[in-house]
Amino acid sequence: MLDVAPIVSAPSLAPVSASAGTWMPAQEPLSTLAGLAPHTKLAHADLYPRICVRDPYFALKDVTVMGEGEVVARIPVQQDPDAEAMPISLAESGRHLAILGSCASALVAPKDGQHFYLACGARGQWLRPEAMARSTELLWGLARAQMTGKRTATAQTLLSLEDGTPLFRLEVDYNVLSAAAFTRLFGGARQEMRSEPRRDDGIQRTPEEWAKLRTNPYSKPLALRDWRADGESLNATLGPVTPEMCKGHFALHPVMPVAIVASGMTRVATTLLRRLEGAPWARCLAKDVRLSADSLAFAGQTVTFGAHRRSRQGNEHTFTCQASVGERVVAELDVTYTRVD
Repeated sequence: MLDVAPIVSAPSLAPVSASAGTWMPAQEPLSTLAGLAPHTKLAHADLYPRICVRDPYFALKDVTVMGEGEVVARIPVQQDPDAEAMPISLAESGRHLAILGSCASALVAPKDGQHFYLACGARGQWLRPEAMARSTELLWGLARAQMTGKRTATAQTLLSLEDGTPLFRLEVDYNVLSAAAFTRLFGGARQEMRSEPRRDDGIQRTPEEWAKLRTNPYSKPLALRDWRADGESLNATLGPVTPEMCKGHFALHPVMPVAIVASGMTRVATTLLRRLEGAPWARCLAKDVRLSADSLAFAGQTVTFGAHRRSRQGNEHTFTCQASVGERVVAELDVTYTRVD
């Protein structure tokens, strides 16, 4: 796997207290995010229209400006890491940090207003060598972003435990598109989506049906099927993708988030590791990861996830993974896992 690109070191995170500065909760949506004072807290109404994601995909809490292009936030753990012996899974870490990076990028975007931040690449390193249990506390996330071109941005991010112990650093690249440019490119996938179904839509629903509609799809693993093993390779499929699987991600344009595509690839990789080791209980730690995403999986399409073990050295297993729709590659992932039990 290619070496992880150097990431500017970030300090350990600690709670932001009133003594560190003055909190400035937004009473009304901010007209611009440029030049905000440190310790300004950003409300959902400030962020959702600018980064084009919202709940339930957006799960960050207390997003707070720390400097130019720099934000911190509290990060929940919403899904069981399963085979990954970590406080939070690799894919869920990437999801929250990529969103936080887009918030930081919005602070330095040359034009204010609505933009889509499409994660197109990421390079990361897990920083803890020991097996750990799933976290029951809110974690800390830090992101520093800069525009690297007219329509590109990069965010350097750090995930830490509640006590400030660094866990994971990730550098994320984005293609930054205006709403008009995104619609020109992907308008064919436009569908109306709501995070909450309207009660006046004329459809009679039972309480159980309402509860299902409000379910957070990001709190459980993807429902992969059609598992097929071939030597040191393993494939599985998902789909057709439904708009409900894309809740809160690029409203009106239901596409699978890149981090959720990554979760399918890492799940196939860890399942393959367990299969090759003959140990369905085995757990592992992520070490290095490199992701590229050059396409999107839209609602209505079926995605195939594949993993191949490229090499093994002792307890370290390196996998090359791919997600595709038909012959079209959506994303590729190189990841190294170390078996710990």
